Amino acid sequence: MNTFSSKRVAVTGLGIINAIGESISQFGEALFNGTCGIGPLSLFDTTGFSCKMGAQVKKRNLEALFKPREAKRISRCDLLGLIATREALSDSGLNLEQCDKTSIGVVMGGGAGGMYSWEKYRRTAWSGKTKPLASLLLPFATCTLTDLIAGSYRLTGSRATISTACSSSSTSIGYGFDLIRSGQQSMVVTGGSEALSELTFAGFNALRVMDPEYCRPFDKNRQGLTLGEGAAILVLEDYKHAETRGATIYAEVLGYAINSDAFHMTSPDPEAQGMSRVMAMALENANVRMDQVDYINAHGTATRINDQMETRAIKKIFGKKMAADLAISSTKSMVGHCLGAAGAIEAVATVLTLYHQTVPPTIHLDSPDPDCDLDYVPNQARTRTIRVALSNSFAFGGNNTSLVLRRAQVK
Repeated sequence: MNTFSSKRVAVTGLGIINAIGESISQFGEALFNGTCGIGPLSLFDTTGFSCKMGAQVKKRNLEALFKPREAKRISRCDLLGLIATREALSDSGLNLEQCDKTSIGVVMGGGAGGMYSWEKYRRTAWSGKTKPLASLLLPFATCTLTDLIAGSYRLTGSRATISTACSSSSTSIGYGFDLIRSGQQSMVVTGGSEALSELTFAGFNALRVMDPEYCRPFDKNRQGLTLGEGAAILVLEDYKHAETRGATIYAEVLGYAINSDAFHMTSPDPEAQGMSRVMAMALENANVRMDQVDYINAHGTATRINDQMETRAIKKIFGKKMAADLAISSTKSMVGHCLGAAGAIEAVATVLTLYHQTVPPTIHLDSPDPDCDLDYVPNQARTRTIRVALSNSFAFGGNNTSLVLRRAQVK
């Protein structure tokens, strides 16, 4: 049931950096143009791996955007997160000096965190040539980005870091939504960040779930996922507060749900019960009827079982006829699977879909899998009226999250 009902929650600020965009404007243009950000990795040596491709952030020398002393102590993951946060807060139009900072929370999703920095420390130490910088070990904890954001802007409200594998940042948005809906906070800075690392890359290669070419969700010739990196941050705000200050309202968060398959560490429930149930729970939490949903940003990893189970779950909960009318797409085909940041990046894509009334395509979808027989918007964006959208995240360990967002009401 809808436990909290007194507050509405607006999205008033967006920030992003990933393989196809270093700002919201760049990302939005690339998203709707179906730009592929996947290519050969240069961040670390991929010799010996069957897959050598990834969706790497193109911007070089991220450290140059920060003071030298700061940059030396911040991981690649946290640099990406801070860049996206800076844009989101600027985009929101908030004057933080005039805000009650005790009423602004920070909730981030965490994945591998500073793994890339730890690897740099290890490589330097093992080389025996120079002494590694101890500061490379500072961003060890998953909560580092949350702490850096709160400290950088002196935000003294609720602070939390959530780690539920690939659904981490989706779950964080949900928790941030709860904090505002319940009246505990008036604003929340939320989202997530992830940097590519050799250990993560090696692990997914070992699982044999990596496509050696590029990510092809719902295509019968797909061979697996592509790993990516990036960060996405949303500023959530009490709707009335946002209206009063004349903020741009990109979309409204209506509700969300989380649950667990409790089935397997890496495989989804073969009956898709967790996936279908979490979507039903999210719609109930949001007080939204199924026939009001027009778009789903799919988890869409391009692994055979996940794609088929998500298709089955959508048909199970919406019914075949209603499911056939939905527009569904996987933005992982463009930005890869960004793990701890995936849910936030896809939530931003969903917000832009609602704001611009344009559905992003699933690129590389040339030969649809017969078992994935819904409208996955192949290869070309589509203009369409989108009232309500779901953003799905179905993570390892069966950690499922579904967000419900609505187009901002135009006066």
